[in-house]
Amino acid sequence: MLEEAPPPARIPVAQVTVGAYRFVFHHLGLFADLAWLPFLILLAASITPAWLPLVMPEGATENVILEALPDFGQLVIGAFCLNAFTVRWNQAILFSSRAEALEQPWRKPWLRFLLYTLCFYLANLAGLGLIGLVATGFEDSPAARLAPAIVGLALVLPIWLGAARLSLLFPAAAAGQPLGLKGAWRALRGNTWRLIACGFLACAPLLLVVVLIMGAVVAVLRLQSGEQVLDDPPMGLFLIQGVVGTLADFIIAAFGASILADVYKRLVRALET
Repeated sequence: MLEEAPPPARIPVAQVTVGAYRFVFHHLGLFADLAWLPFLILLAASITPAWLPLVMPEGATENVILEALPDFGQLVIGAFCLNAFTVRWNQAILFSSRAEALEQPWRKPWLRFLLYTLCFYLANLAGLGLIGLVATGFEDSPAARLAPAIVGLALVLPIWLGAARLSLLFPAAAAGQPLGLKGAWRALRGNTWRLIACGFLACAPLLLVVVLIMGAVVAVLRLQSGEQVLDDPPMGLFLIQGVVGTLADFIIAAFGASILADVYKRLVRALET
């Protein structure tokens, strides 16, 4: 039984990170096949806040609930689309051939992915609620704002670390061999920070590229339209932001799924064989 297994070997951070890059960029055709439909759906959701004020009645944008609705919808749609993609991406890595991967059930793993994501969202929401309660106990001054930030980080950081420690739930569900919470927790023992390092090393360069691209786009717009362009940004800027941001989301999801599938094979499947 996995729960009775000895402590697993340490995962090689550099090897796992480089392996994720290789799998993603050596399988761009597979990436396009699996991502094109959820990409278009999430892209449509990401640019909705830009054109929604144009079709809403006057004064509706001042309603706090209506103003937050597009962001909430984007969060929900993103969970559905990115999880649908990562299920198939995990299966493409975990099974020996694409035909075998495509034969695997998709709906049950996807529902498990959504359940795990929902639990993480709720845990984060609870942490943010605690931060809000803590913040009400401090005076509204620059020095006093530091205290809620520090306390908030202390509250939310364990949630993020706990989610990282349980992250092997995802590839196990995609493989059709779901782990319990205890099994997932024990499987990553001694490797949580190594997994986080893999994710950081894989995603940080991509995020830097996204920042540079958007910075260049904004700089060009300022040269053409003046400094006030950000006060009333053109629709094209929202479209570029949507395309770049959504594409980055899917690449990051592919990196994360590749890393988790590799770690799952090293730490869980190695014990089962």
